[in-house]
Amino acid sequence: MQRSSTLGLIVPDTYNPYFAEVARGVEHVAFQHGYTVMLCHSGYDVEREVHYVDVLREHMVAGVIWIPATSNPESIRKLTEYGIPAVVLDRQVTWGQVVSVTVDNFRGGYLATKHLIDLGHRNIGCIARPVELTHSQQRVEGYRTALQEHGLPIVSELVARGGLRLENGRDATNVLLDLPNPPTAIFTYNDAMAIGALRAAYERGLRVPNDISIVGFDDIPQAAFTCPALTTIAQPKFDMGSCGAELLLTMIAKKAAPAGLEKPLEVELIVRESTGPASR
Repeated sequence: MQRSSTLGLIVPDTYNPYFAEVARGVEHVAFQHGYTVMLCHSGYDVEREVHYVDVLREHMVAGVIWIPATSNPESIRKLTEYGIPAVVLDRQVTWGQVVSVTVDNFRGGYLATKHLIDLGHRNIGCIARPVELTHSQQRVEGYRTALQEHGLPIVSELVARGGLRLENGRDATNVLLDLPNPPTAIFTYNDAMAIGALRAAYERGLRVPNDISIVGFDDIPQAAFTCPALTTIAQPKFDMGSCGAELLLTMIAKKAAPAGLEKPLEVELIVRESTGPASR
């Protein structure tokens, strides 16, 4: 079929500013090359995600950039079946012949945890995603590796599973703070969870960072404006989107996919006000 000059972009959550910045990078490159972008919001729902693949096919998009909602392979199976070039962002996909752009999530989890250890924290909690995707697993692995390297025990109760939004971070933090030996610091899956953790601490009368330290992941714009400002792991969000768009346009032009290509991007620890020395 004759393809249009439109690219499809499937994101799991338009509520999270992280995805907005990724989308901005995609749109920037697409516009420079004469393409428009059709945005689809899956809402972390596999059926909705698969439906949008069909919709994008009907619109004869030239290619698709996709941030998977889960580890379900149905969407990529359909894209392959339809012969639509596709690039996956923010996930290391282990099924199918997929081009992906990721960041060093393991290093991010490691840097966040090591920062807390260097501040004297020895009982460190972690809030992870409820759904196991590679990037979430890698962040937890980085957390556990930092603990092991510093001779600290890995306590399963200190890893709480939360959703992906503010209220989920608050709820998961309350689970950790209700433990008999609650953590003095918490590393969260993303900044939205970390902001929820700040709220949980406030509601309990805990001072951040005097009583508890909190580290996020993503460095969304709001992270610098929370009170206290959030220490976080910064991802190159715009660059991830623009790199993914460049890869996709190369695939479209050459009509071939470099199977299994990965282009990891670096992360950086941004220290602000939400972390401090462990309280005595």
